[in-house]
Amino acid sequence: MASGKAILGGMLGRFLFREARVGRVRELSPHFRWMEVGGEDLRDVEWSPGDKVQVFLPGIGMRTYTPLVWDPMLGSTQFLVYLHGNSPGAQWGRTIKLGDRCQLFGPRDSLALDSLEGPVVLFGDETSFAVAHTLKSAKVPSTDISRVFEVSSANESLAVLSALDMADASIVERLPGDAHLAEVESKLRTALQQHGRANLVLTGRAQSIQALRARLRTSPIPFATQKVKAYWSEGKVGLD
Repeated sequence: MASGKAILGGMLGRFLFREARVGRVRELSPHFRWMEVGGEDLRDVEWSPGDKVQVFLPGIGMRTYTPLVWDPMLGSTQFLVYLHGNSPGAQWGRTIKLGDRCQLFGPRDSLALDSLEGPVVLFGDETSFAVAHTLKSAKVPSTDISRVFEVSSANESLAVLSALDMADASIVERLPGDAHLAEVESKLRTALQQHGRANLVLTGRAQSIQALRARLRTSPIPFATQKVKAYWSEGKVGLD
């Protein structure tokens, strides 16, 4: 049965949403699909790195994604969809095909990366690959960016990150009981020391973010700013 939000979204969609069509779809790996969508409604749109867009799924509701890029002249944007489990968003990502219609709400503020000045050290997971990619459109030189990801499969993630021109990222495979976070912490500390007063950006799983913030406080390293954005949390749905 459709949720109240889904019904409301269907009623208001023609007034609030931007209409688009899928122009290209590419399989990057078994768990990642890249797509480009476009349309007149996407022209002359203001977008900043880190902004979010919500996609309306009929009968289900909204699912939130971070556009990889946005071309206001051509009227197109790109998404990286992580196909994790059997969630509605994953099912949509698996079945989307060339020519399919999309209804988008946004872009809207989510994680303001364009305002960052100086080096950036970003932590995340598979759900953070897109926001990490948007740093390419920010004002930060590529040499001043370090990315550290916790992932389920190092080989698959490296292939996807290479396709997105982020092969220099550090990857740590998950271990039972979050034992891998010790290595993640070490890599973050190394990156922060290397860059000096960098902007620390923590994204992805809420529990990992909380644990890493606690670990880093035990022996603080000076950094310029800290931005936090949890994209998902164990036992919860609907984070955006």
